[in-house]
Amino acid sequence: MMLCWILISLFVGFIKAQEVIYAQLGGTVTLPREKVEGNADSVYVNWFRGSDPNPAISKNPQSGIQKEKEIKTHAHLLDDFSLQISPVQDFDFVIWRCEQHELQKTSKKTYKLYHVTIPKVSAVMVGAFLSLQCNVDDSSVIPEVKWIAPKNSDCNPGKYDKVKETVTITNVDRCHSGVWTCKLKYGGKETKATTAVFVIDLSPPIPDTIYTSPLTSSSTVKIPCSLYSNIPWLDLNETGLRGGSWSFTPLSDPPSTHPLLNLNIGPVVRWDVVNGTDGIPTIEGRELKDQDLSIHNLRVSEKIRGNYTCSLKFKSKILSRTVKVEVLKILSSEGSRVYEGKSVNLTCTLGHQQTSDFKVKWNCSSCSFVSSLGPSHPFTLLIPELKVKDSGRWTCELWKGKNKLTSAVLSLKIEKPPVNIWLIVAICGGVVGFILLIVIIIMCIRRHRQMMMYRRRKTKFCCCKNPQQNQKGFYKT
Repeated sequence: MMLCWILISLFVGFIKAQEVIYAQLGGTVTLPREKVEGNADSVYVNWFRGSDPNPAISKNPQSGIQKEKEIKTHAHLLDDFSLQISPVQDFDFVIWRCEQHELQKTSKKTYKLYHVTIPKVSAVMVGAFLSLQCNVDDSSVIPEVKWIAPKNSDCNPGKYDKVKETVTITNVDRCHSGVWTCKLKYGGKETKATTAVFVIDLSPPIPDTIYTSPLTSSSTVKIPCSLYSNIPWLDLNETGLRGGSWSFTPLSDPPSTHPLLNLNIGPVVRWDVVNGTDGIPTIEGRELKDQDLSIHNLRVSEKIRGNYTCSLKFKSKILSRTVKVEVLKILSSEGSRVYEGKSVNLTCTLGHQQTSDFKVKWNCSSCSFVSSLGPSHPFTLLIPELKVKDSGRWTCELWKGKNKLTSAVLSLKIEKPPVNIWLIVAICGGVVGFILLIVIIIMCIRRHRQMMMYRRRKTKFCCCKNPQQNQKGFYKT
């Protein structure tokens, strides 16, 4: 009987002599080396694992640090020769001994690794229930458990109910997504265990209204939509994902909604274009490799004005976000080619009436007309008399408060007014007729003069008698 009590007391003493260290599988743990008197460089340090008589890792002044082959990848000595294990593996949860020798002095220290585990939780839908549990192995110490929520910058995780090692959240929000930490305090030491929580939700579009303009013929815009958590698609499919879509509702009356893209959740997750989408924006399908669900490279034109809705359909819920697209454009009452001297109205418009908190600024690098407008620029700019120097790029900037939303550009070409072609024909015809008339008059005068000269030079004849020849007739005199 006495022997039993002796053995029990020795066992209890041995247990108490072991220093308790909690660690998480796959995490990092440090076993501290107790400092001994003397020069640290001349101290022999040996670390033993379990009942192995050979050191798992050792340090001596002559040969330096030596390791066992199987722990080379996950254990090493720190600068003070403490043992750090990373990542912690299953076979590391044993008794570790540290033996130090310095001249004739020997000191020993024993540690025992205990598990702290957090069961993995599946991705949780926003608004659902979440429970996290921090489990610790029984040991000679009782640790104090405290949960630390993720530090998300966009919102406050708020309060959560904690019962001992378990934390429960009845209405999960996006803020609960991230790395949760279970912190243990025991015997002046501290251990942290972590787990990742993925909350399934769509990120709010920032901004919820996109202002753009067709600055060039190849201008494009991105319509944003993304998952709030960077959750793998394989895990997302396991939560009951049924499909997804993009739809478009133009800013028309009455509004009509058109499907654009459907989510293909096969081995390769991708957006597929919906057939029969005539008269609506041209969309390109693409493969999805991360949480980005956006529409890329949408060609900017007036017909893309409208509301775009991104949706994911789950077994128990449908998540959706809507983004509005506004397109700014400059309209000219006379077109982009105008003749000098004419008046023109330039209108900066989104295609509908703007509220009073919107302002515009007109710019024209080649004209001085804008400088006379003052601080408040109208949405419709009247130019009473255009000049050739007014040719160039006219820019309209859309502002809301102190924020510039977008700008639109119109290239005006001012030309000299052309001369009427029929007027030219009439003038040319008159000139030709006048010249012909002069020619005819000159020809008539010359003809008349020729006739007069001919008459003057005509031969004269007379009738006379010649008794000698007794001939009758006319004779030249």
